[in-house]
Amino acid sequence: MENTISLQDARPTGVLPDRRTADILVDSFFTNTRSFAQVFDKKAFLDSLEECYADPLNANSSRLCLLFLVFAIGLVLARPPHGSAEEAVISKLRSERVSRAELFYRNARMLADPVSGFEDADFWSVQALLLTSLYMLAASKRNAAYVYHGMAVRSAFALGLHREESMLIFNETEIRVRMNLWRTLFILDKFLSACLGRPMGISDDDCSQNALKPPVLNTRPGDSLLSQETETINSIALNVTVHTCLIIGMTLKKVYSKRRISATVAQEIVDHLEHWHRELPPSLHWGRILSSQVDPAHGIAILHTNLLHFHSVILLTRPFLLSLLTKAQEYHFGGSDKPYRSSSAWKIDNFAQTCVEASHHTLVLAKAALDGKYLPQCNPFVIHFVFAAALIILSNEFASLYHNPEAEVAITSAISILRFCADEDAQAERVSFIVETFHQANVNRPATARRLFIPGRKVPTINTVLQNSHYDPMLHLFHRESSEQRDHPAAIMGAQGQLPKDRPIMGSIVPPMSSSSSSSIPSSMMPLTLQQPSPEGSSVVSFNNGMGSGSGSGIPSSSMETLSGGESEIDFDTLWNWPAPSGASAAMPIAPPMQPADNFGSYGIGQPQVPLGGSNPNVNVPLYPPSNFR
Repeated sequence: MENTISLQDARPTGVLPDRRTADILVDSFFTNTRSFAQVFDKKAFLDSLEECYADPLNANSSRLCLLFLVFAIGLVLARPPHGSAEEAVISKLRSERVSRAELFYRNARMLADPVSGFEDADFWSVQALLLTSLYMLAASKRNAAYVYHGMAVRSAFALGLHREESMLIFNETEIRVRMNLWRTLFILDKFLSACLGRPMGISDDDCSQNALKPPVLNTRPGDSLLSQETETINSIALNVTVHTCLIIGMTLKKVYSKRRISATVAQEIVDHLEHWHRELPPSLHWGRILSSQVDPAHGIAILHTNLLHFHSVILLTRPFLLSLLTKAQEYHFGGSDKPYRSSSAWKIDNFAQTCVEASHHTLVLAKAALDGKYLPQCNPFVIHFVFAAALIILSNEFASLYHNPEAEVAITSAISILRFCADEDAQAERVSFIVETFHQANVNRPATARRLFIPGRKVPTINTVLQNSHYDPMLHLFHRESSEQRDHPAAIMGAQGQLPKDRPIMGSIVPPMSSSSSSSIPSSMMPLTLQQPSPEGSSVVSFNNGMGSGSGSGIPSSSMETLSGGESEIDFDTLWNWPAPSGASAAMPIAPPMQPADNFGSYGIGQPQVPLGGSNPNVNVPLYPPSNFR
């Protein structure tokens, strides 16, 4: 769904807003893009702003283009303090009969269209294309954002931003800006790929080994201590986010591109997540926004950093939750009579439980930002993270795979966040409707409706930060064997008749909070060297046809495929029963018979209800996953 913005009879004039308004919009831009985007050197940009207002008639058109794009993004993302003078200015701009943010964007295009400089590939055009992509995201135009980001990446390739040897001719400030711009492109690339389910545009194979390395901080003698501390936190937050996106890229390549996952692959990625968790600076720990009031700029940095990290965990562990859901569905339809005892059962349970707990924690942090009154209404990153987490919580409540004592609080938080954002954001309005409809379907389900269950499996109770403010859901993921796992029947003996190996337990649950931020970026938080897929994608592996032995049920016999050596993999196509032909000569699949949904009350989770016969001429055409399958 793409948002449509009409300016009616309004036309861009290129007139700058008054200086007070400009300062508010610029401050909003730098505050609300923290840890996700660092397009400019802030001091150099403010100097450029001063020059434009001192002599607007002689201002360079490319500078004005960038300035108007910053105004547009700053206005869309603005969340000024309630009752402040800044709120009055923002409210006035938003109350106009046409979208002032869209008018700012059209002014930028009129003054110097970055697309027109695409062939020349000037550095400013890369900045402008990236800013355009960010604006399109915030304006609920995700397809356009993806296209503009792709243009920015290819222009950056032309300028050599992905190669460290191309930086030798520039001074220290220019090198820092170019490196941070490339890192911002990398972050947005992984977010768009995970959000839209599309190929990544940046491959590590094509980049220098240190292309994502944090540049050296340049503290100026005249800068105040507060300014230096802010600059340090910004740099650390961006570096931590790059590290998270490396892990997301690894997950997309090794899991989603191949459409299958094993516990071994998952554990390999978990090791990187554990390194991230262990080295997270205390100044960015999520406990800060739960335990005390923080400055909005600092709060946004903490929120963005941690929500992206939790989303990377959800991306990794969600297939295990879906596998568990499919297993319960098999038992429900009688498609499986095997006992729930296997060498991989406790691993699946562990990953699936982490998925639910990470989703719950996502909603807790986002609600804290909403209560702290610094959450923007049009933040595309937070909206996507909250929506993905809400679907996990609602799915768990429907299937009753885990007992969540705080589920109603989490769902209410998700709905309140999305409703708040829906007042200004079209995408939030859409996903809010989906979440509320799902929730109402759960609430209105008859008490007599059959519940999913797995024989022999005790329903665990998840832990939440609302029950224990010091609880960290990630620690559950990093322990190979907890007390609950030792009690699991499948954990008593492994596949080879041996007990699973213990993993060292991490020391503290919550890192100690320091009153001041770190003065430099920890060397251990340097991005790991992970391989990303090429823009063309990874090679395709062969899958089975997903048609299980559950006769007439349309349910795959099992979502776990045992491989040689006792390793098991979750094949995504068996989760949905989507056939994946291994060659051009593969036979066309036959749609399974329809299954009644009455056993689930007003709705079911079985095969999609596809009518047989002449009513659907495309009944034998294989279905493809939607673009948001991730």
